[in-house]
Amino acid sequence: MIMRLPRLLLLAPVLALPLLLAQCGKQSPDSMRKELMQREAKLTAADTEWEKKQAKAARAGQQNLPLDRLEAMGEMSLQSRDYETSLINFMEILQQNPDRHDIRYKVGVIFFLNGQMEEARQQFALVLVQRPEMLEAHEALGMVHLEEKKYPLAIGEFQQVLNRDARRVKARYLLGVAYLEAGQHQRAISELAQTLAQEPGNINCLTTLGQAYLQQKDYSKALAPLQKAKSLAPQDLKVHRHLGMALAGLKRYPEALEAFLKAGDEAQAYNNLGVYYFQDGHYEEAAKCFQKALDVRTTYYQEATANLHRALEKLQLSRKD
Repeated sequence: MIMRLPRLLLLAPVLALPLLLAQCGKQSPDSMRKELMQREAKLTAADTEWEKKQAKAARAGQQNLPLDRLEAMGEMSLQSRDYETSLINFMEILQQNPDRHDIRYKVGVIFFLNGQMEEARQQFALVLVQRPEMLEAHEALGMVHLEEKKYPLAIGEFQQVLNRDARRVKARYLLGVAYLEAGQHQRAISELAQTLAQEPGNINCLTTLGQAYLQQKDYSKALAPLQKAKSLAPQDLKVHRHLGMALAGLKRYPEALEAFLKAGDEAQAYNNLGVYYFQDGHYEEAAKCFQKALDVRTTYYQEATANLHRALEKLQLSRKD
């Protein structure tokens, strides 16, 4: 059992309060404010010291726990997304048993979820030193590289996985994402299409495939996967946003506006549609959309204002011609 330390340090400032109040009438406001701030600083320091002692006592208690108990506590914390507590328990296990590659993998996952990519990369690399055949660790390391925009390294990790198991859907999808981020659109489309052949209802893959076609400005091909994604996930804002881009690219403007509006931001919806009108040379319609975006939200970002000015300039030039 972990004993809790009594907070005796907090009593002194509380007991001193009557004395402080009695002295208030004899002090200037500045002097009294300074003394209050000093006392508050002492109170904060005492509180911090107490918390440190509590944490030290907790760690001392944890060191006496059996490894299976620490692991169970770590798993429970991980399931409840209490990553800090989970990490403390798992790291304690690794201190006593550094060969537990399964625990080290979970530590890497926690670092990844916390956005600590360097630490995550180190943990996954150590796992792979012990277990180079562990495909999950290769996938996880690839995801770290992907997050760090190191696309060739990410592609290499995902390809290693698929060379050993060509049926791993997650690795193939991530390989498609890595190719897309690296600007290799056709390779991305190929990998994503193969993913969908295995999992036709993979919403993320459908959306990413639509995005790949959008980047190629092949709006008609983008439409089919995005419409299917919409039917499977009608509340997904990202799906609606990309669907709006495909419809606008096909000059189906009213439908595009409807999709953009379902993406969740009315001002953004009108600005987006205005961009497509502008690109297609419909400057008057573009100006109306940009003005509508500003009317909907008067504090709308500067981009809409700049877009409006550009559209009006183009409109005036076209009328002169």
